[in-house]
Order: sequence, then structure tokens, then C-alpha cells
Amino acid sequence: MTLLNVSAALPSQAWAVVRLLAYLEKAVPLEEARSLLSPPSVRGERTQDKPPFDKAISTLEELGLIRAEGEDQQLSLAGPATSLDGQDVSAFASVLRHAVLDPAKNTSLGDSPDQTGPRDLTRALAWLLTFDPTDPMDWHRAQNEQRDALRPEAGPVFSNHTRWLRFNYWAPTLGLAAAPLFQIEDGNANRLVPDCTIAVRQTLAELQQVDIRMNAVELLRILRERIPALPGGAHSRAVGLRSPGDTAAGAALSFALLRGEDEKWLRLEHDDDAQHVLQVHDPDRSSARPVSAVTILEAVNG
Repeated sequence: MTLLNVSAALPSQAWAVVRLLAYLEKAVPLEEARSLLSPPSVRGERTQDKPPFDKAISTLEELGLIRAEGEDQQLSLAGPATSLDGQDVSAFASVLRHAVLDPAKNTSLGDSPDQTGPRDLTRALAWLLTFDPTDPMDWHRAQNEQRDALRPEAGPVFSNHTRWLRFNYWAPTLGLAAAPLFQIEDGNANRLVPDCTIAVRQTLAELQQVDIRMNAVELLRILRERIPALPGGAHSRAVGLRSPGDTAAGAALSFALLRGEDEKWLRLEHDDDAQHVLQVHDPDRSSARPVSAVTILEAVNG
């Protein structure tokens, strides 16, 4: 299974299965779950393509978020998905992101064109996050920008338009991209900006360090460790993408930090005598903004 291929589920289809299992709070036979989520009256005609329900089951099993046991394939939540209540879709998105970016599922990212598991999606996320979040990416531009972007051993970012279209579902769900604020009337609605604000905010909420002043460079290290698709993170470096450096946030992460300050769930500060300073890209300034400390003001898993 590759997540950007038509054989895999879309995030909304996976959420439907997770929500059902969380609501029932017990293991459910596979065929019973199928009847509840896709009764015969709405299944339509048989095609060569796998039904969405089967795609969702395969995708969630591969990501380690459900398990099927016994002769009647009793379905139940697994791994970090066991903490989900079926009501909070943002919590599901956070669990899904961790599963997709799990280092154990992303081995040999830059050494092989292998696309099994989440590898194809991880490479695409790392690539998109190297761009300016104020400059939308569409398929026409993506075809040009992806040339020679990754290590030759890793293959192309997108082998066809279908994978780009499916990426437009996955990247925003994982909190690592968003639709542009303004859409242009050119018939091309499938445009993305590398806005990782939601993923950053959820990750900071998981630290549970509200009102604690943290060194900004150390916070950068933590964010790259927990979101390794960020520029400078392990997945990004593995596919040959350039790192901004150990003390520079890069454009996409800078945008998220500045948004956090503007929305008042972060405070960015600078001490003149600080030994370790993070360079934050601010388009309103002629040079990078120095930040020595960050305080998380609201731990909202939004």
C-alpha cells in the first residue's frame, strides 16, 4: 500500500472507521463494521477498484491504528488510536500524523524509490515544507519544482497528477498544509501552501509546558524531532533536502511561529545577551528576526 495511490484510503474514510470503533468501545466483526459503514443499499455496482471500506481497513492496519483478530476478523483500535474518543477529529489528525511520520515506517526514504507504507506521502510532505507558505503550489508548478528536488535514489516526488490530487487531501488533514486564503479563478482548485501551523500547535500542546519559557533553539530541535518532515528534520535530510541550519527555522516553520504569536498562543522573545538565538524568517523585516525564547501560552490541540 502507498498512501498517495488510489489503492489507499483517504483520511476521511479512515476517520469513519476509527470513529465507529471508538463509539462502540468494543471489538466488532469485520462484516458487521462493513454493514454499518457501507450497507448494501449504498454500495453501488461492483468495480475492479476496492471499496472505500476495504481501503480504510488496509490503510489503518498498515499504519498500526487498528487490528483484526480471530476467524471473524474482530476489528479494534490499536496503538495510539486507543486513546481516541471518536469525537475529536483534531486528535485523530494528530495520531494519524504521528503514524505517517513514524521513523520505523519510513526507513530508506532517500536510498530507495520504495513507496510502500507512508513513504510516498512523507517524501511529498518534506518537499512541500521547503517552500514559501505565502506562495501557493499547484500541479503545474509542482511538476517543475520537483525536478531533481530529492536524491536520485528516492525517485520523483509525484509520478502523476492523481498522486498530487490525493496529496491535497492528506497534507491538510495532517496539519502540514492548507488551501490558500485566496483562490484564483483559473479552474485550478487543487492548490496548497506549506502551512504547518496546526501540526506545530498540536505538537507544542503535547509538551504540556504552558507558561514555561523555553530556549528557542531547543524548541526547534524538539519540533524537528517530533515532525521530522520539517526542513532540517530527519526525513527531510534523508531525501536530500537542504536544511536551513541548526539555528534557523526556515520559511514554513517561521510562518507557524509568527502565526502563533499573532493568534496569542505563543510568545516569541529576544534577550540581547542570549547565547543561542533562533533566526525566524519574517517577511515584514529586511533581515531574520532573532528569537531566544518561546513561551507556550495556550495548550490547545486545535
